[in-house]
Amino acid sequence: MTTEEHIEGLEGWFQSWDDHDLTARPLVKIGGTYTIYTGRLNEVEVATLGRLLLGLPGARPDSMGFFHDSSGDPCFEASFEPSGLTVEGQALPEQWAAWDIAFRAAVEEAKLPRFPA
Repeated sequence: MTTEEHIEGLEGWFQSWDDHDLTARPLVKIGGTYTIYTGRLNEVEVATLGRLLLGLPGARPDSMGFFHDSSGDPCFEASFEPSGLTVEGQALPEQWAAWDIAFRAAVEEAKLPRFPA
């Protein structure tokens, strides 16, 4: 189902940057934007997004924008931008996959508004 402010499904709403490389090893290079209407979120939706970021794999309890690997080393960060939620950094492939899937599922469950892909 597609509406003006929401798209069902988990595919098609991550816009990768040129340097985003999931084939790089041992760490994948992460760079892109999840096309969420960050500028249109109301207070409740902003709070919901903040809570879901803090609940994602590797989340630092003191910051909703920084994520670390299992040894505690920083690996990537997320930030609110006019175009959506951007992510940048590097991680083990399985860590990135777990984070990406968990984030998409949480946003879908919360029904946060997204740009059409």
